[in-house]
Order: sequence, then structure tokens, then C-alpha cells
Amino acid sequence: MLVAGSAVFISACALFISLQEVSIMRDQQKAIMFPYLTTDMTYNGEGFGFRLKNSGNGLARVYSYQIYNDSIYFKDWFEVIEHYMPEAKEIDYGIISTVGNIRNEMIIPRDQMTLFFLKWTPETRILESRVKDLKVRICYSSLLHDHWLLEDGVPVELEEPAFVDMKKEFNR
Repeated sequence: MLVAGSAVFISACALFISLQEVSIMRDQQKAIMFPYLTTDMTYNGEGFGFRLKNSGNGLARVYSYQIYNDSIYFKDWFEVIEHYMPEAKEIDYGIISTVGNIRNEMIIPRDQMTLFFLKWTPETRILESRVKDLKVRICYSSLLHDHWLLEDGVPVELEEPAFVDMKKEFNR
């Protein structure tokens, strides 16, 4: 009876340890596939822009991409320029470069993309100082279906994907 009881106890302990190992392996798997998106302004001798970086270890799938200020969700970069600098006459496709719509794109680890870049001109120097309150919101997930909301440059983990309001989407 003592041997049988000991065998049951040892089996239960082995089962508990196995379950703990599976949990630890799952956490390690998440860490290996963890995307970490950030946004910031980029400047160089040619101009300025907004940059998106994946500093994590895993792929990030973008579900939603919004550019907004306190009151307006913009639909494209020309609407941003029109709002912040309606007097602009020389800002056109010749000095703008953009990646376009990044919704449903996969951002690979250690990759960075310039969402929007304007070459320096007298008008873009004025515009640069005006777009400081512009905000970027990106909803994304990992391949393991963990979800984050990137807002104000800081990703926050979500329990489920954020609701996407297509009226507020950028490049809709």
C-alpha cells in the first residue's frame, strides 16, 4: 500500500512538473515571437518624416493604421498637409515619399520603414514645426495572436484585437 501510494504521489508530482514545463515553454515561445513596434520622427539632411520600427523578435501583422490629432482622423498625407499648412503651394509628389497603406502588412523583426518623408523646402520646414501634435495609432498582433495597440509611441497589450472603425483608417 505504501509503495502504491508513493507511486501515485510521484506520478502526480511528475505530471505537475510536466505542466509547468509546458507553461514555461509557451512563455519562451511567446518571447521568441514577440514583436515590439515603435514610432518616432526621423530627421536627416534631406528632410523629415515618421518612422515605424519593429524592435522585437517576431513578425508584427498590422490590423489598423490611423493618423490623427485631437479632433481629426486623416485619410491621407495630403489631407494632413492641407490641414496643417493650407497655404502650401510647393508641396507635391516630387518631395513626398510614403509607404502607403500598411494595413495587413507583416513587419519583420529589426525592420524599419518610413511611413512618410518630406524633403526640406522653406514650406516643409514650417510644416515640420506644425505637425508635432500629430499622432499615430497602430493595432497589430504577433503570429501567436497576441494583440497590441501602439499609441503615443508605446505598445499596450490587449486581450483581443481592437475594433477597427474604417471611417478613421488612414489610406482607406
